[in-house]
Amino acid sequence: MTPPAFFNRIARYYDPLTHLYMFGTYAAVRRRILNTHGDGREVLDICCGTGYIGNAVQAQRVVGIDLSLPMLRVNQQKQRRTGRGSHLVNGNIRTLPFQSGQFEEVYFTLAAHEFPDLEDVLREVHRVTRPGARLTVYDLYETPNPLYRLMLHTFYYYLVEQRCMWVYTPEGWRALLERVGFRLASLQAPYGPSALVQAVRQPS
Repeated sequence: MTPPAFFNRIARYYDPLTHLYMFGTYAAVRRRILNTHGDGREVLDICCGTGYIGNAVQAQRVVGIDLSLPMLRVNQQKQRRTGRGSHLVNGNIRTLPFQSGQFEEVYFTLAAHEFPDLEDVLREVHRVTRPGARLTVYDLYETPNPLYRLMLHTFYYYLVEQRCMWVYTPEGWRALLERVGFRLASLQAPYGPSALVQAVRQPS
C-alpha cells in the first residue's frame, strides 16, 4: 500500500489535489456515492481520510477509521467548521478494532487500489458487518476503454498512486467479493477509469 508517511506529508493538500486528480468530478462522485445510502444506522467509513464521505453520510452513527493521524486532524478541523461529522478512529483496517457484526453499511472510497492484500481487508470488513449489510466501493478499475486504460497505467499509476496500484476488472470484482462472502449487486463506471461497486454481505 502507499506508505502512511506519504499521506502524512500531503494531508493539508489532499482535498485540493483530489479535486485536481478527479478532473472536476469530486462533488458529482460524492453525490452518487451518497445516493447509495440505505437505512443503515451503524455506518463505517474505512480509509476515511479527510471525511469525503463519512462527514456527509446521514446515519445514527458514523465511524471513520484511517491510519494517518494528520489526515484525521484535517478531518477534525473540517468537522469543527461544519459542526457535524463522523466519530474518528486512528487504526489499521487490516485489523478493524470493532465487534463482529457491528455495522450495517460500509464505505470504502478512493483507497481499495492501494492494497495488494485487498481480499484480506474485505474479509475483515465481512467480519464487522451484519448479514445483509451494504458495501459501497468507489475506486479505480481495469476499464475496457483503451484511452482510460492508458490514463490509468500512466498518469494514475506513476504520478497519482506512486506505483502502488492494484485494480480489478468487473469480473475480478465479482470473484473477489464472492470469495469473501459478499454478493456483487452492481458495478457502474460513471467517470473515466473508475467504478462504483455495490455489494451485499451474505450470511455466514
